[in-house]
Amino acid sequence: MKKRTKILLTFLILLLVGLFSIFFFKTSFTISKVIDWADKVQIMPFTLPDLPEKNPNRINILLLGGRGADELGDGKLLSDAMILVSIDKNTNKIAMISLPRDLYVQTWCLKEKKKINFAYAYGGLDCAKKTVSYITNQYVDHAISVNFKALTEVIDTLGGIDIYLDQTFEEDFQWSKEGWEENEHWFIKEFDDEERWVFQISEGENHLDGETALYYVRSRYSTDDFDRMARQQQVLMAIKEKAFSLGVLTNPVKIYNLLDLLGKNVRTDMNLTDIKNMINLSLNLDTENIKTRIFNISPEGLLYHTFINEEYVLLPVGDDFKQIQEVCNNIFN
Repeated sequence: MKKRTKILLTFLILLLVGLFSIFFFKTSFTISKVIDWADKVQIMPFTLPDLPEKNPNRINILLLGGRGADELGDGKLLSDAMILVSIDKNTNKIAMISLPRDLYVQTWCLKEKKKINFAYAYGGLDCAKKTVSYITNQYVDHAISVNFKALTEVIDTLGGIDIYLDQTFEEDFQWSKEGWEENEHWFIKEFDDEERWVFQISEGENHLDGETALYYVRSRYSTDDFDRMARQQQVLMAIKEKAFSLGVLTNPVKIYNLLDLLGKNVRTDMNLTDIKNMINLSLNLDTENIKTRIFNISPEGLLYHTFINEEYVLLPVGDDFKQIQEVCNNIFN
């Protein structure tokens, strides 16, 4: 029983923090749905530097989060969240590096520069992986794309997550038309004779269901994308903590539900051998001391903002990615 519980625990950690694995009686059926067998793109004939070579002592997995193909409106395949999860095989340490979606880069599968969140929308997992490889100087082994529905359903299946805030968080513009009844997270407030719905997470301890957590990680108008990236990492860490609860991990119904939604809302380029290797590697990972890094426009953030063709974009300080690459190379030092 202990061995089985450990494998289930491993599955949850890898899936939800970006290090993907599967092991259960429904495994073979689920894998056949989540592997993106057809994720290929025609590379345009233009010159780019060679991709970085693979470091045998390091594994990098790109975690992408977005609205999903079934959502309404434009931009549903753009990546709202991009986190490079890195594993040091020598020390078993893990790092999460968040990349802002407005970063203006040369994409692998296009002839012109675009915001980095466009790479997956145009060229799929392969284009996103190779684009991130260029700017971080890290060989990206695998990629996982998770849509909003996966996040909400996983959190609900886990019974919600717990987060702590030093001060109250409010989004008073982005969701102004979203509310439908007042509760602990939604209330109506008047701004210049106009009533708006305000989304709020209170100071102190909070228990969030999937929908509330999704609003929390998507909100950005009252703050900015950089604050949002920090909240995305906070929620991932909260999911990881909840996944470690033995009361959750020993519930076969919850595990079954997680595997069931996996095939509908997750895409990956891992094959069966990759998944097996990740399971074996994960058993000794240091999940208690995950390193985190966010690139932003603060003095230490290594980015600055400007406008190109009247579009807001982010560029690296010095107009090259050398400093960002140095941080990524030395994240475990």
